[in-house]
Amino acid sequence: MTKRFYILVALLALFGLALKTTAADVTKAKKIVLIAGKKSHGPGDHEYEKGVELLKHSLDTSPNVKGIKTEAYTNGWPTDPKVLENASTILLFCDGSDHDEQAHPLLHDDRLATLRRLMKRGVGFVAIHYTVFVPKEKAGNDFLDWIGGYFDYETGTTPNKWCSAIENKSFSLKPVSLTHPISRGLQPFDLHEELYYHLRFRPADKRLTPILSFTPVSHDWDGVVAWAVEREDGGRGFGFTGGHTHKNWENPNVRRMVLNALLWTAKNEVPPQGVESSANSTE
Repeated sequence: MTKRFYILVALLALFGLALKTTAADVTKAKKIVLIAGKKSHGPGDHEYEKGVELLKHSLDTSPNVKGIKTEAYTNGWPTDPKVLENASTILLFCDGSDHDEQAHPLLHDDRLATLRRLMKRGVGFVAIHYTVFVPKEKAGNDFLDWIGGYFDYETGTTPNKWCSAIENKSFSLKPVSLTHPISRGLQPFDLHEELYYHLRFRPADKRLTPILSFTPVSHDWDGVVAWAVEREDGGRGFGFTGGHTHKNWENPNVRRMVLNALLWTAKNEVPPQGVESSANSTE
């Protein structure tokens, strides 16, 4: 009887320790917030909500990712912005502001002020595709600070005033900075996509690292379409100008790069070969 009693006590103690460890793990998990804008294009293009759901599913089911929890929100902004307060990184995938400033979710109410406060605290920020279209005066400097660059559609010499450029065609893309954690597991690949390039970056910004480019010359910023920044506030940022065509998430390099970036900006460890995810997560 005594022996059984001690065994029972030991088992209960182990069970209690397991519960305590699990609770601690949940508490320490890095929170990744994924925000999708409102649908504005035809089927298959600018599928913000589907893209965010895909990224969430990919992280939640990845066999080599741990220590995170993900939350996804639609319509451009969480109903309760308090959910951002304990985020480790925030991704925004939405419309830009070139046709209508109010189409960009950040240009409403006090949302820019909210992000400014979070960025100063060291929260990560990831901007995908059309999200990088922001007005120079209202948000350009913020994007230069948070992710290192943006699409400049106001200071060019062409009739439409674009300084940056867009092409929808087949690109031969290559990872540029192979030692950066976001580049883990990436290989050169071809992709038919609408990509933005010749973006607005700060001259000689030492915080910046090019991640993906279509130009043959290393560190030629005109052809850079994905990049990373380590901010002075301790936060990290990442931008990628692809994401127009939803089907392109089926490409493992595209998925891996953005998933790696989410972990890196959340200050979580990126697996040595990059984040593993199944193409089934694109459904």
